[in-house]
Amino acid sequence: MTPEEFKDKLTIAQPELRCWGNHVLELVKSLAKAQGVTLQILTSRVKEIDSAVGKLSRKSYKNPMIDMTDLVGVRAVCLLSPHVDELCRSLSSYADLEIQKSRDTSKEYESAPDKFGYQSHHFEIRAKLATVIDGIHIPKETCCELQIRTLMQHAYAEVVHDSIYKSSWGAPSRAIRFVSSSAALIETADHLFCETMSILESETKIRGELLEQLTGIYDSYTSNKKFKDQKFNMLVLENLTDLLKEDVLYSLDEFLNHRKYISDRIKSRIDSDVFWSQPVAILSYLLAHENPTELKEHWPFSESDDALELVYSDLGKKYRSH
Repeated sequence: MTPEEFKDKLTIAQPELRCWGNHVLELVKSLAKAQGVTLQILTSRVKEIDSAVGKLSRKSYKNPMIDMTDLVGVRAVCLLSPHVDELCRSLSSYADLEIQKSRDTSKEYESAPDKFGYQSHHFEIRAKLATVIDGIHIPKETCCELQIRTLMQHAYAEVVHDSIYKSSWGAPSRAIRFVSSSAALIETADHLFCETMSILESETKIRGELLEQLTGIYDSYTSNKKFKDQKFNMLVLENLTDLLKEDVLYSLDEFLNHRKYISDRIKSRIDSDVFWSQPVAILSYLLAHENPTELKEHWPFSESDDALELVYSDLGKKYRSH
């Protein structure tokens, strides 16, 4: 096929390429949502005609309309590598389209562990049969190249793609060394961010389970169905971590059983201050009894001072020192 013939065919194919790219983009969006993966960037583009024709002089294609797999492309950028892996697994198990992984740089670097550089997952996506989308005929050979990478890998690729790898002249060795070093730092940063997220998720899970059980105790004593501010309760529990013993919920239940008046006091105040609708309100009684000084020091919200003063008063303790 001559460059002129290819240019003519490519011009005619623009609507079907755009349509197929948008279809793949919507598929990626749907799969990401199903997996709970937040996409930082999701774009579709049709390769510029002059750029596609220019590739004919650099590479040999028997039928460029079929063999040139990046005439239309979609790029999905996730925050961290585990999110990329989740999305890749979803794509690999999607059966309604012909999806083939064409490049996995993580596998490439397994055989060359001392090298650092461009990282991305590439997929070639085609319809299993010719189809019609929004009135536009899509031949089954029409390919969309999908690239999936992390936000940091995307930044790296944007910096080096044209200036290093697609440059018309060789880049200085010093520049190549710098970008290789940055790729190593990106890999390290991704690992550290992933470890950080794992620690935070673990801590959040522990506090979430504690709040769930605390809410159960609160509800059983007050029968209150009013709005409970999860963020407020979680922040209080986070700041009071050092005061919470392993058996704090058992101790709380025992403490309340011997002081039936506490639940009555809370119920009588529910309409006066949102504090009394929060599960941590009932916990504050136990902590005010066991650690009155520390509770005042660690409680994160000064807006709760009046309510806490009533808690201390109910226990026969003085909240303010003056």
